[in-house]
Amino acid sequence: MLESTFSKFFGEKHRTLVVWSIIAASAVVHTPAQFVIHRLLNAPPSVSLAVFQSTQFIYAVNAVRGFIFLLSTGILLFTFIRPVADFFSARKVDLPLRKIFQNSLVVFFISCILVVPAKLGIMGAGYGQMSIDPFNFCDTTNQIYQRLLMPAIAYFLQFKGPEMFHFFSLIVTFCLIFFTLLFFEVNDIRTTLLERMSIAGTSFIITQFQSPGYTEQCSLLIALVVLIVPMGTLPKIAAVSLALFAHEASILLFIVIALLYFSKEEKVWVGVVILVYVSFWMMSYSFHFGKIVEVRTVSGLSGFGWLAAHPLRELGGIVMSYKLLWIVFAVALFHHSVELKRLLLLILPGIAAVVFAVDSTRLMAFAFIGILLAVVYVKKLALIPERNLQLIFLLNLCLPSVYIGLNSRLVYFDGLYQMLYRGYFFR
Repeated sequence: MLESTFSKFFGEKHRTLVVWSIIAASAVVHTPAQFVIHRLLNAPPSVSLAVFQSTQFIYAVNAVRGFIFLLSTGILLFTFIRPVADFFSARKVDLPLRKIFQNSLVVFFISCILVVPAKLGIMGAGYGQMSIDPFNFCDTTNQIYQRLLMPAIAYFLQFKGPEMFHFFSLIVTFCLIFFTLLFFEVNDIRTTLLERMSIAGTSFIITQFQSPGYTEQCSLLIALVVLIVPMGTLPKIAAVSLALFAHEASILLFIVIALLYFSKEEKVWVGVVILVYVSFWMMSYSFHFGKIVEVRTVSGLSGFGWLAAHPLRELGGIVMSYKLLWIVFAVALFHHSVELKRLLLLILPGIAAVVFAVDSTRLMAFAFIGILLAVVYVKKLALIPERNLQLIFLLNLCLPSVYIGLNSRLVYFDGLYQMLYRGYFFR
């Protein structure tokens, strides 16, 4: 049914539609409201008319941007989701999807006790405001406007405003947990509750409880789906594009994924998609690379500046991002030499991301695939005796999940971890 509907609607023009959708959506992502307003209000007199500078006209232009983005991402989402739907339809008998769903609920609610997702994170609050009307939202910091996908989807699905966006963010987090458990299932790895909770207590999941609302979780979710679900070239390219529209650091993640898992033709397509995205990004800053770096400074320092000032904080943030699972990673790395290159490459996106920014534990989430694969290798090949492995997972869970950033000290968040290790609750 889905196949026939898809074929009838798109026909042979599917590739063209996907290409133009990527171009159109990239243009919208990198022409935020303040860009449109500035261009219209500062147009040369020869082309400037009073009507072009009116509030109504500016609002109409942004409404058109919203329609273009809805149409473009709709095509990309349909292209991406179609093989996912086919995958679940084909494997609903041999995959225990109901059990995975139930286990995901358990992991989600226990995680909510360990770290209570009581309020949106600092930038999460900004995305929450953005979701009210993303195409008329003026990002005065110029830091979040290109992460349009998640606030825009929340807007179109009527999860508008900080409260509803908070709820929507937790739904995305639950989906990330579900596909993480599905990743182990399709790799024939059976996990215990202890293992599941221990993994959920690491960077890529627990930070979404510490600071709900951050958009990189969409990129991580898309990456997991690409690795789990067999799909053709166009769905993969749609996935890369959508991930970029969620968070620009997806460039790092999908370059590695493309190098390791994509065909030669698909690698070329990924390069083209990234080139289109970066071209529009540079255009929005008048091709002034220094301005892109400047708007991402924190208290006057770039990520490199913060790293030079606090190298030990960076090291601490990297270590605490996956806590004792680094032991599992190290064992997989040195005992499974055939996968040495793959594992090292898969943690590079996280390392690169924290070098460019200050949120060490949060951005190390982009190294999550390397950690998950290390767990798969260690369990499948019994590289660590089972009793010792369970002890590592137990100690890893008991070690508190905290935030370490270059511009802050170690931070606990509301929840059981804080109560146990700081002696009080809801500070």
